[in-house]
Amino acid sequence: MTLLSNYKLKSLMKKQSEMTDEENEHFINEFRKSELLVPLQVELDSLDLENINLDGFNEIDDEIRFHLKSFKGPSGKRTLPIFTDEENIHEIKLNTTVGSFFMRDLNKSIIPIKDSFDEIVINPSSENEYKISIDDFLGLFDEEREFEDLMKEIEEEMQEK
Repeated sequence: MTLLSNYKLKSLMKKQSEMTDEENEHFINEFRKSELLVPLQVELDSLDLENINLDGFNEIDDEIRFHLKSFKGPSGKRTLPIFTDEENIHEIKLNTTVGSFFMRDLNKSIIPIKDSFDEIVINPSSENEYKISIDDFLGLFDEEREFEDLMKEIEEEMQEK
């Protein structure tokens, strides 16, 4: 069973160095709307372990506490890996708990601890991995950009009619 597919985002991914400015902007816009898989360390005392399903997926209605898992990359940067789908997690043999986050929600989770990370890497170690600095990631969700995107969506809808 697949949690996420992200077909559109994956179709826009290619080597970052080969992207034109327009392709990069299109990719970033899709990325901002995406729900991706993020490695977590869940605080077990925040879970109801008596009613947990060990053979499948668990839908959790209560608030849980967790920590985003980062890794120090070869360059020494503290990297938060995120994944478009389970296949990319399995390819790098990452054995950890993951949670799915909309990027806007991940942004909110990172703001209070932004100094803990240097960069985010989408699908690390894949041919088309994509790197973005934490500051640039956080900048994707500022109010001005959100307003501009809303105006673009309205304009596109008007043109379709």
